[in-house]
Amino acid sequence: MPESTEETRSSGSTARRIVTIAWAVVGGVQFVIWLLMSLISMSFKSPFWLWTIGVGGVALALWWYFDPARRGVRGGTE
Repeated sequence: MPESTEETRSSGSTARRIVTIAWAVVGGVQFVIWLLMSLISMSFKSPFWLWTIGVGGVALALWWYFDPARRGVRGGTE
């Protein structure tokens, strides 16, 4: 059964990496849109992208921190 545990860990790690990349891309696109809006209108706009970066970043940090594989916690019997 260790193979299935390793497969689950690797698929969880892959999902976490994909979500992290998606979060970074979405945050980057929002930043560019905000920057263009501010430059075109020549006025400072509210930085709406901080909500995505901040809240999403905290959620991802917690997901990475509490990963059982990173912490060395075993899910089953050895």
